[in-house]
Amino acid sequence: MPEEPLTRASVLTTTPLVIRGTDALDAMQKWTPEYISERLGDREMPVSIAEADGAFRYNLDAREGLRYEHMRGSRLAAEFRDTRSGRRLSMQQMSIADRLPELHGELVVPPCVPAAAITDINLWMASGASNTPLHYDNMHNLFAQLDGTKRFLLFNPDQSDLLYPGPLDIRTRHLSRVDLKAPDLQQFPRFEQAEYWEAVVEPGDLLFLPAFWWHQVSAQDEASVSVNYWWRADVRDCACPSFYRQLYLDVVMEDIRGLFLTHDMNALGSGSDAVLTLAERAADEGEAGVAARLCGAVVVAAAKDALAELGVAAEGGVDYALMDLEKRSVWSPGDGELARRSLAMAMTARPGHCAPVADVRRTIEGLRASALKWVHAA
Repeated sequence: MPEEPLTRASVLTTTPLVIRGTDALDAMQKWTPEYISERLGDREMPVSIAEADGAFRYNLDAREGLRYEHMRGSRLAAEFRDTRSGRRLSMQQMSIADRLPELHGELVVPPCVPAAAITDINLWMASGASNTPLHYDNMHNLFAQLDGTKRFLLFNPDQSDLLYPGPLDIRTRHLSRVDLKAPDLQQFPRFEQAEYWEAVVEPGDLLFLPAFWWHQVSAQDEASVSVNYWWRADVRDCACPSFYRQLYLDVVMEDIRGLFLTHDMNALGSGSDAVLTLAERAADEGEAGVAARLCGAVVVAAAKDALAELGVAAEGGVDYALMDLEKRSVWSPGDGELARRSLAMAMTARPGHCAPVADVRRTIEGLRASALKWVHAA
C-alpha cells in the first residue's frame, strides 16, 4: 500500500495495480449486504434491473438507459442474495456523502488517494453473475472490494479505436458498442485485435485503475459490495484518444470550466492561459481539431465573463454577445474579429477534420495576446 497520495499517473503507461488484503479499509470491511440493509432500514433506494443474461446494458442507438425500481433498504440483502428468481440487481454509484449518511461515519480514505482531489466516493452493490458494459471513466479510481468477488477486464486507452466508442455525446461517448459476452466481429472487426488485462478482487483487495482505462466489471457467483474513490487526474497525464475525443463535445466548448472540475489543470496555469496551453499540447500531439475547439471554448468563456461584469444577460447567442461587446467598446474590433474567426474554426472542427495546424497555432497566439481572457474561480 503506497503511503503517499498518488498525484501523477500517465494513463497510457501506468498499468492497473491490485493491492491484496489491505487493512486500510477499517470498519468498512463489515459492509456486507446484510449490514447495509440493516443500516438503511425503511429508506427507499433506486435499484437497476439487469437483462436476462445478467448484463446491465444501454441501448446506444435508441438512447435507452437502465431499468430501475425502488426497493426498501431492509429488503436489499434478501433481493441481492436471491439466486432462484433469476433477477440480477445493482445499486450503482451511490454517493456515500450525499445519499448514504447512515454509512458516512464509517468511511475511510486510504492513504494513496489524494483527498484534496477526490470528486466522488460511491457505494456499489451487485447480484452474483451480473456485469457492466465495457466503458471508461475520466478520473483515476481506487476500487475497494468489501464483500464478494469481482472480475475486471481492462483495456489500455490506446486501444480505444478497437473498442468502438458510442456516439459522441455526453451520455454514451464513454461506452463501447461491443458486447464482450458475444462480440459481433462482422460489425466490429477491429475488436479482434484488442488485448486485455484481467484482475480479480476479493474482500479486502484494492484495485487502482488509471483514468480512461476501459473496463468491464463482473460480480462473480455471489452478491458483491464495493466502494470506489474517484479523483481528478493531472491533465498532463490524460493525453489519450478518449480524452481528446471528449473535448469535441459541445458542452465542453459551452462551459470549459467543467474541465477544471474533472481534471487537475493547475500545472498548465489558470483560466484561459491553462486552456490555451492545453490547446498547444493538443496541436503538438497532432490533435489540431481539439486545439481549435479549445480556442472556441476560450472565446465563449471570455464573452460570458465580460457580459457578467457588465451585468448584461447573455441573450441571442454568441454572435449577438460579440456584437454587443464591440458596441460597448469592451472588446476592440480586432478582438471581435479574432473571436469570430476562432469560433468559426472551432465550430467546423471534427475528429479527423480541421483547419491547418498552422492556422490553429496562429489563433492560439492571437488569443494569448488579446483581451479575450477569463479567470477560473478555484
